[in-house]
Order: sequence, then structure tokens, then C-alpha cells
Amino acid sequence: MTVHRLDQFVAFLLMLFGIYLIWSGNDFGFMDGTTPGPGYFPVITGVILAVLSIVNLVRSLAGLEDLKAAMSRNELVKFGIITVAMLVFVVITPLIGITLSTMALMVAIGFIIQPSLERAFLVRLGMTSVVGSVACYFVFGTLLRVPLPRSVFGF
Repeated sequence: MTVHRLDQFVAFLLMLFGIYLIWSGNDFGFMDGTTPGPGYFPVITGVILAVLSIVNLVRSLAGLEDLKAAMSRNELVKFGIITVAMLVFVVITPLIGITLSTMALMVAIGFIIQPSLERAFLVRLGMTSVVGSVACYFVFGTLLRVPLPRSVFGF
């Protein structure tokens, strides 16, 4: 399978996944009175994912993508490990909550993409994972009152 066909296949699958998120998010309820319901985030995420996947698929089918001929073995391994990390994220989120699992996922992906113990990298990665996760929890869980998975510690 060529990289162009793989790109088209993945774009098509992501488009279908986005549509599924929209459909299942609507089952949860998009709005709960004047506040976003449990399906708000999945619906928004599904719309964005579906639209961007359609754009990617159209660009690929039209030949507007300039992809290199093949992925290196290292890139394939990183892709596989990131996929496994995201699956682990889905499994552990109900156990440790969205905030801690998002922090762990961001750190894991950071190390997978750029395995480095350089102090500056570790500080940037740590700050990004903590600030990003807490900010998302604050915006969605506190301001918008979207029900989010919480850990046994309450966050």
C-alpha cells in the first residue's frame, strides 16, 4: 500500500470516526438547559475531525498532497506506540480522571516523538501537560459545566 493510499484510507476512517462521535454525542445530549451537556465535547470534536478529514481526503484524491514515498521504520514504530498510548488513555481515563490521564498522555506522546532527557525539554513538556490539562478541565469542567470523568481524588 502506498503512502498516498494509506493517507486516503486513514482520512476516510477518521471521517467515519468523526461522524460516529457526532452521532453518539447527540445521544448523550448536546445541551442541558443553558449549559453544555455530556455530548457537547464529543459533537464538537466529531465535527472538527470529520471536516478536517474530509479536507484531507479531498486534497489527497485531488493530488494536492506532496507526501514522501514511504514512511521510515522509525516513523511507523512511533505511530504504533502513539496509537497504543491513546488506547491506554481511553482505558485509564475512567480510573484516574481526565486531567491526570491527559497529562500522562501528553508526556508519553512528547517522549515518543522526541525522546530526550534534556532539562529544557522536560520543563517545557511538563509545563505544557500540566497547564494544558488543568486549563481544559477549568474551561470544560468548571466554566462550561461539562461532566468530565473524575478520578478517585475528585479531579
